[in-house]
Amino acid sequence: MQIKKISLYNFRNWEDRSFNLSSRVLIYGPNARGKTNILESIYLAATTRSFRGREAEIIKKGKDFMRLEAILEKDGDVDIEIVFKKIDRIEKEFKIMGQKRPTIDFVGEFSSVVFSPDDINLISGAPADKRRYLSFTIGQKDKEYLYDLLNYKKILRQRNELLRKADLGTIKEEIDIWDKSLSDFGEKIIRKRKELEKFINERINNYYKKLSGEESLVKFEYLPASFLGSFYDDLLRFRGRDIRERTTTTGPHRDSWDVLMDGEPAEGYASRGEYRTLILALKLCERDYFLARDGIAPVVLLDDVFSELDEDRRRYLVEAFGDSQLIITTTDLDHLNESLREEFQLIGIDALQPQLNFE
Repeated sequence: MQIKKISLYNFRNWEDRSFNLSSRVLIYGPNARGKTNILESIYLAATTRSFRGREAEIIKKGKDFMRLEAILEKDGDVDIEIVFKKIDRIEKEFKIMGQKRPTIDFVGEFSSVVFSPDDINLISGAPADKRRYLSFTIGQKDKEYLYDLLNYKKILRQRNELLRKADLGTIKEEIDIWDKSLSDFGEKIIRKRKELEKFINERINNYYKKLSGEESLVKFEYLPASFLGSFYDDLLRFRGRDIRERTTTTGPHRDSWDVLMDGEPAEGYASRGEYRTLILALKLCERDYFLARDGIAPVVLLDDVFSELDEDRRRYLVEAFGDSQLIITTTDLDHLNESLREEFQLIGIDALQPQLNFE
Protein backbone atom coordinates (compact mmCIF):
# COMPACT_ATOMS: atom_id res chain seq x y z
CA MET A 1 0.00 0.00 0.00
CA GLN A 2 1.26 3.47 -0.80
CA ILE A 3 0.12 6.98 -1.57
CA LYS A 4 0.37 7.57 -5.31
CA LYS A 5 -0.66 11.21 -5.27
CA ILE A 6 -1.56 13.91 -2.77
CA SER A 7 -3.12 17.27 -3.68
CA LEU A 8 -3.17 20.22 -1.30
CA TYR A 9 -5.41 23.29 -1.46
CA ASN A 10 -4.84 26.08 1.08
CA PHE A 11 -2.89 23.64 3.24
CA ARG A 12 -0.50 25.83 5.23
CA ASN A 13 1.83 27.39 2.64
CA TRP A 14 0.60 25.22 -0.26
CA GLU A 15 -2.18 27.04 -2.11
CA ASP A 16 -2.68 24.54 -4.93
CA ARG A 17 -0.08 21.84 -5.45
CA SER A 18 -0.12 18.11 -6.27
CA PHE A 19 2.65 15.61 -5.66
CA ASN A 20 3.03 12.27 -7.42
CA LEU A 21 4.90 9.96 -5.07
CA SER A 22 6.96 6.80 -5.60
CA SER A 23 7.82 4.16 -3.01
CA ARG A 24 10.86 6.12 -1.82
CA VAL A 25 10.81 9.89 -1.82
CA LEU A 26 13.37 12.45 -0.63
CA ILE A 27 12.10 16.03 -0.26
CA TYR A 28 15.04 18.41 0.15
CA GLY A 29 15.69 22.10 0.55
CA PRO A 30 15.96 24.88 3.16
CA ASN A 31 13.85 25.01 6.28
CA ALA A 32 10.57 26.97 6.41
CA ARG A 33 9.65 26.21 2.80
CA GLY A 34 6.94 23.56 3.20
CA LYS A 35 8.69 20.18 3.41
CA THR A 36 7.20 19.23 6.77
CA ASN A 37 3.77 20.41 5.60
CA ILE A 38 3.75 17.66 2.97
CA LEU A 39 4.47 15.00 5.59
CA GLU A 40 1.83 16.53 7.86
CA SER A 41 -0.79 16.26 5.13
CA ILE A 42 -0.07 12.55 4.64
CA TYR A 43 -0.26 11.87 8.38
CA LEU A 44 -3.51 13.81 8.55
CA ALA A 45 -4.91 11.64 5.76
CA ALA A 46 -4.06 8.51 7.81
CA THR A 47 -5.12 9.61 11.29
CA THR A 48 -7.38 12.70 10.79
CA ARG A 49 -4.96 14.50 13.14
CA SER A 50 -1.89 16.69 12.71
CA PHE A 51 1.35 15.78 14.46
CA ARG A 52 2.17 19.48 14.93
CA GLY A 53 0.47 22.71 15.92
CA ARG A 54 -3.15 23.74 16.23
CA GLU A 55 -5.56 22.42 13.62
CA ALA A 56 -6.77 25.94 12.77
CA GLU A 57 -3.23 26.74 11.60
CA ILE A 58 -3.43 24.07 8.89
CA ILE A 59 -5.69 26.36 6.85
CA LYS A 60 -3.61 28.83 4.86
CA LYS A 61 -3.59 32.34 6.31
CA GLY A 62 -6.34 34.49 4.81
CA LYS A 63 -8.37 31.47 3.64
CA ASP A 64 -11.47 29.93 5.22
CA PHE A 65 -11.00 26.31 4.14
CA MET A 66 -8.43 23.72 3.15
CA ARG A 67 -8.86 20.56 1.12
CA LEU A 68 -6.62 17.53 0.93
CA GLU A 69 -7.09 14.81 -1.66
CA ALA A 70 -5.11 11.59 -1.86
CA ILE A 71 -5.03 8.55 -4.11
CA LEU A 72 -4.01 5.34 -2.37
CA GLU A 73 -2.83 2.22 -4.15
CA LYS A 74 -4.55 -0.48 -2.11
CA ASP A 75 -6.17 -3.35 -3.97
CA GLY A 76 -6.94 -0.80 -6.65
CA ASP A 77 -7.00 2.96 -6.30
CA VAL A 78 -8.80 4.47 -3.30
CA ASP A 79 -9.68 8.17 -3.31
CA ILE A 80 -9.85 9.99 0.01
CA GLU A 81 -10.68 13.62 0.74
CA ILE A 82 -10.48 15.79 3.85
CA VAL A 83 -11.92 19.29 4.13
CA PHE A 84 -11.47 21.70 7.05
CA LYS A 85 -13.75 24.76 7.10
CA LYS A 86 -13.18 27.72 9.38
CA ILE A 87 -16.53 29.01 10.60
CA ASP A 88 -17.09 29.65 14.32
CA ARG A 89 -14.91 26.62 14.84
CA ILE A 90 -13.15 24.13 12.59
CA GLU A 91 -15.66 21.88 10.84
CA LYS A 92 -14.30 18.70 9.26
CA GLU A 93 -15.50 16.47 6.48
CA PHE A 94 -14.02 13.09 5.53
CA LYS A 95 -14.79 11.15 2.36
CA ILE A 96 -13.70 7.81 0.91
CA MET A 97 -14.55 7.24 -2.76
CA GLY A 98 -16.80 10.30 -2.58
CA GLN A 99 -18.85 9.00 0.36
CA LYS A 100 -18.87 10.87 3.67
CA ARG A 101 -17.51 8.86 6.58
CA PRO A 102 -17.45 9.57 10.33
CA THR A 103 -13.99 10.24 11.73
CA ILE A 104 -13.75 6.97 13.61
CA ASP A 105 -14.50 4.96 10.43
CA PHE A 106 -12.09 7.03 8.33
CA VAL A 107 -9.10 6.25 10.56
CA GLY A 108 -7.28 3.13 9.42
CA GLU A 109 -7.98 3.35 5.69
CA PHE A 110 -4.21 3.40 5.67
CA SER A 111 -1.70 3.73 8.49
CA SER A 112 1.31 5.96 8.94
CA VAL A 113 4.35 6.22 11.21
CA VAL A 114 5.92 9.65 11.61
CA PHE A 115 9.18 10.83 13.15
CA SER A 116 9.60 14.57 13.62
CA PRO A 117 12.19 16.56 15.60
CA ASP A 118 9.57 17.29 18.28
CA ASP A 119 9.22 13.56 18.95
CA ILE A 120 12.38 13.56 21.05
CA ASN A 121 10.21 15.29 23.67
CA LEU A 122 7.84 12.32 23.76
CA ILE A 123 9.89 10.36 26.29
CA SER A 124 9.93 13.30 28.71
CA GLY A 125 6.48 14.55 27.71
CA ALA A 126 3.27 14.86 29.67
CA PRO A 127 1.27 11.69 30.41
CA ALA A 128 -1.52 12.99 28.15
CA ASP A 129 0.91 13.02 25.20
CA LYS A 130 2.05 9.51 26.05
CA ARG A 131 -1.51 8.22 26.25
CA ARG A 132 -2.22 9.84 22.90
CA TYR A 133 0.76 7.96 21.43
CA LEU A 134 -0.61 4.64 22.72
CA SER A 135 -4.05 5.33 21.31
CA PHE A 136 -2.81 6.54 17.92
CA THR A 137 -0.62 3.45 17.58
CA ILE A 138 -3.27 0.91 18.58
CA GLY A 139 -6.21 2.76 17.04
CA GLN A 140 -4.84 2.96 13.50
CA LYS A 141 -5.27 -0.81 13.16
CA ASP A 142 -7.95 -1.53 15.74
CA LYS A 143 -11.30 0.24 15.40
CA GLU A 144 -12.71 -1.73 18.32
CA TYR A 145 -10.10 -0.07 20.53
CA LEU A 146 -11.22 3.36 19.31
CA TYR A 147 -14.87 2.55 20.02
CA ASP A 148 -13.94 1.25 23.48
CA LEU A 149 -11.97 4.43 24.16
CA LEU A 150 -14.83 6.62 22.92
CA ASN A 151 -17.32 4.81 25.17
CA TYR A 152 -14.91 4.89 28.10
CA LYS A 153 -14.53 8.67 27.82
CA LYS A 154 -18.29 9.14 27.56
CA ILE A 155 -18.97 7.10 30.70
CA LEU A 156 -16.05 8.79 32.50
CA ARG A 157 -17.64 12.21 31.87
CA GLN A 158 -20.97 10.96 33.26
CA ARG A 159 -19.32 9.45 36.32
CA ASN A 160 -17.41 12.66 37.00
CA GLU A 161 -20.60 14.71 36.67
CA LEU A 162 -22.19 12.45 39.29
CA LEU A 163 -19.18 12.83 41.60
CA ARG A 164 -19.34 16.62 41.39
CA LYS A 165 -22.94 16.90 42.50
CA ALA A 166 -23.51 14.21 45.14
CA ASP A 167 -22.10 12.36 48.14
CA LEU A 168 -21.56 8.68 48.83
CA GLY A 169 -24.86 8.21 50.65
CA THR A 170 -26.96 9.42 47.73
CA ILE A 171 -25.07 8.09 44.72
CA LYS A 172 -24.05 4.54 45.66
CA GLU A 173 -26.61 2.73 43.51
CA GLU A 174 -26.06 4.97 40.49
CA ILE A 175 -22.27 4.97 40.74
CA ASP A 176 -22.26 1.16 40.95
CA ILE A 177 -23.82 1.08 37.47
CA TRP A 178 -21.28 3.54 36.05
CA ASP A 179 -18.37 1.66 37.65
CA LYS A 180 -19.38 -1.62 36.02
CA SER A 181 -19.66 -0.03 32.56
CA LEU A 182 -16.46 2.00 33.00
CA SER A 183 -14.49 -1.05 34.12
CA ASP A 184 -15.75 -3.16 31.21
CA PHE A 185 -14.38 -0.71 28.64
CA GLY A 186 -11.34 0.22 30.74
CA GLU A 187 -10.20 -3.39 31.13
CA LYS A 188 -10.21 -3.86 27.35
CA ILE A 189 -8.20 -0.67 26.85
CA ILE A 190 -5.65 -1.71 29.49
CA ARG A 191 -5.31 -5.19 27.99
CA LYS A 192 -4.53 -3.86 24.52
CA ARG A 193 -2.02 -1.35 25.91
CA LYS A 194 -0.28 -4.21 27.72
CA GLU A 195 -0.21 -6.20 24.48
CA LEU A 196 1.48 -3.26 22.76
CA GLU A 197 4.02 -3.04 25.60
CA LYS A 198 4.88 -6.72 25.16
CA PHE A 199 5.19 -6.33 21.39
CA ILE A 200 7.52 -3.33 21.70
CA ASN A 201 9.72 -5.04 24.28
CA GLU A 202 10.30 -7.98 21.96
CA ARG A 203 12.02 -5.59 19.54
CA ILE A 204 13.09 -2.21 20.91
CA ASN A 205 16.36 -3.30 22.50
CA ASN A 206 17.62 -4.90 19.29
CA TYR A 207 16.67 -1.85 17.21
CA TYR A 208 18.36 0.50 19.67
CA LYS A 209 21.61 -1.50 19.57
CA LYS A 210 21.68 -1.47 15.78
CA LEU A 211 20.98 2.27 15.58
CA SER A 212 23.36 3.32 18.38
CA GLY A 213 26.07 0.68 18.38
CA GLU A 214 25.71 0.63 22.18
CA GLU A 215 24.97 -2.26 24.53
CA SER A 216 22.52 -0.44 26.81
CA LEU A 217 19.51 -2.49 27.88
CA VAL A 218 16.38 -0.68 26.68
CA LYS A 219 12.87 -1.44 27.92
CA PHE A 220 9.45 0.09 27.26
CA GLU A 221 7.40 0.22 30.47
CA TYR A 222 3.64 0.76 30.39
CA LEU A 223 2.48 2.45 33.60
CA PRO A 224 -1.23 1.80 34.13
CA ALA A 225 -2.92 3.96 36.74
CA SER A 226 -4.98 0.90 37.67
CA PHE A 227 -2.79 -1.50 39.62
CA LEU A 228 -4.94 -3.93 41.63
CA GLY A 229 -6.33 -7.23 40.42
CA SER A 230 -8.86 -5.46 38.22
CA PHE A 231 -9.86 -1.95 37.26
CA TYR A 232 -13.24 -2.53 38.91
CA ASP A 233 -11.49 -3.32 42.21
CA ASP A 234 -9.58 -0.04 41.89
CA LEU A 235 -12.78 1.92 41.34
CA LEU A 236 -14.28 0.42 44.50
CA ARG A 237 -11.13 0.96 46.54
CA PHE A 238 -10.72 4.60 45.54
CA ARG A 239 -14.39 5.57 45.47
CA GLY A 240 -14.10 7.54 48.72
CA ARG A 241 -11.12 9.47 47.36
CA ASP A 242 -12.97 10.09 44.11
CA ILE A 243 -15.93 11.56 46.00
CA ARG A 244 -13.64 13.82 48.05
CA GLU A 245 -11.79 15.02 44.94
CA ARG A 246 -14.94 15.10 42.77
CA THR A 247 -13.24 13.24 39.94
CA THR A 248 -12.21 9.71 38.88
CA THR A 249 -8.63 9.35 40.11
CA THR A 250 -7.70 5.97 38.59
CA GLY A 251 -8.09 4.33 35.20
CA PRO A 252 -6.72 4.39 31.62
CA HIS A 253 -7.27 8.16 31.43
CA ARG A 254 -4.41 8.49 33.95
CA ASP A 255 -1.99 6.00 32.31
CA SER A 256 1.54 6.80 31.21
CA TRP A 257 4.71 5.00 30.07
CA ASP A 258 8.49 5.28 30.33
CA VAL A 259 11.51 4.09 28.39
CA LEU A 260 14.22 2.63 30.60
CA MET A 261 17.94 2.43 29.84
CA ASP A 262 19.81 -0.06 32.02
CA GLY A 263 16.93 0.02 34.46
CA GLU A 264 16.80 3.82 34.78
CA PRO A 265 14.17 6.12 33.21
CA ALA A 266 15.65 7.69 30.08
CA GLU A 267 14.02 11.00 31.03
CA GLY A 268 16.66 13.16 32.68
CA TYR A 269 19.31 10.48 32.07
CA ALA A 270 19.68 10.10 28.32
CA SER A 271 21.41 12.61 26.06
CA ARG A 272 19.63 14.33 23.17
CA GLY A 273 21.24 11.90 20.75
CA GLU A 274 20.11 8.92 22.83
CA TYR A 275 16.58 10.33 22.98
CA ARG A 276 16.55 10.57 19.21
CA THR A 277 17.81 7.00 18.80
CA LEU A 278 15.29 5.67 21.34
CA ILE A 279 12.41 7.29 19.48
CA LEU A 280 13.64 5.92 16.14
CA ALA A 281 13.81 2.44 17.70
CA LEU A 282 10.26 2.96 19.00
CA LYS A 283 9.08 4.00 15.52
CA LEU A 284 10.57 0.83 14.03
CA CYS A 285 8.58 -1.17 16.60
CA GLU A 286 5.48 0.82 15.65
CA ARG A 287 6.00 -0.07 11.98
CA ASP A 288 6.36 -3.76 12.93
CA TYR A 289 3.16 -3.57 14.99
CA PHE A 290 1.14 -2.26 12.04
CA LEU A 291 2.64 -4.84 9.71
CA ALA A 292 1.88 -7.67 12.15
CA ARG A 293 -1.77 -6.65 12.49
CA ASP A 294 -2.81 -7.06 8.85
CA GLY A 295 0.31 -7.61 6.74
CA ILE A 296 0.12 -4.09 5.26
CA ALA A 297 3.16 -1.90 5.84
CA PRO A 298 2.43 1.68 6.91
CA VAL A 299 3.63 4.80 5.11
CA VAL A 300 6.72 5.99 6.98
CA LEU A 301 7.41 9.73 7.26
CA LEU A 302 10.83 10.86 8.51
CA ASP A 303 11.23 14.59 9.04
CA ASP A 304 14.85 15.80 9.13
CA VAL A 305 16.08 12.55 10.65
CA PHE A 306 19.41 12.17 8.83
CA SER A 307 21.26 15.24 10.06
CA GLU A 308 22.40 13.57 13.31
CA LEU A 309 23.05 10.08 11.92
CA ASP A 310 26.22 8.83 10.28
CA GLU A 311 26.20 7.20 6.85
CA ASP A 312 25.99 3.61 8.13
CA ARG A 313 22.99 4.35 10.33
CA ARG A 314 21.24 6.23 7.54
CA ARG A 315 21.63 3.17 5.35
CA TYR A 316 20.41 0.89 8.15
CA LEU A 317 17.32 3.05 8.74
CA VAL A 318 16.39 3.08 5.05
CA GLU A 319 16.80 -0.68 4.81
CA ALA A 320 14.96 -1.32 8.09
CA PHE A 321 11.92 0.55 6.77
CA GLY A 322 12.26 -1.24 3.44
CA ASP A 323 8.77 -2.79 3.47
CA SER A 324 7.13 0.64 3.66
CA GLN A 325 6.66 3.57 1.39
CA LEU A 326 9.32 5.91 2.79
CA ILE A 327 9.07 9.70 2.53
CA ILE A 328 11.95 11.68 4.00
CA THR A 329 12.73 15.38 4.32
CA THR A 330 16.21 16.82 4.62
CA THR A 331 17.85 20.20 4.33
CA ASP A 332 20.93 18.80 2.62
CA LEU A 333 20.90 16.39 -0.30
CA ASP A 334 24.36 15.25 0.77
CA HIS A 335 22.79 13.55 3.82
CA LEU A 336 22.22 10.66 1.43
CA ASN A 337 25.21 9.31 -0.40
CA GLU A 338 25.02 8.83 -4.13
CA SER A 339 24.16 5.12 -4.03
CA LEU A 340 21.24 5.74 -1.65
CA ARG A 341 20.11 8.79 -3.57
CA GLU A 342 19.64 6.71 -6.71
CA GLU A 343 16.95 4.71 -4.91
CA PHE A 344 14.82 7.79 -4.22
CA GLN A 345 12.51 10.07 -6.13
CA LEU A 346 13.98 13.54 -5.46
CA ILE A 347 11.73 16.56 -4.90
CA GLY A 348 13.57 19.87 -4.60
CA ILE A 349 11.42 22.24 -2.58
CA ASP A 350 12.98 25.40 -4.06
CA ALA A 351 11.85 24.45 -7.55
CA LEU A 352 8.26 24.16 -6.31
CA GLN A 353 8.11 27.12 -3.97
CA PRO A 354 10.56 29.81 -5.04
CA GLN A 355 9.12 32.54 -2.84
CA LEU A 356 9.69 32.63 0.94
CA ASN A 357 7.04 30.73 2.87
CA PHE A 358 6.82 29.80 6.50
CA GLU A 359 5.82 26.37 7.79
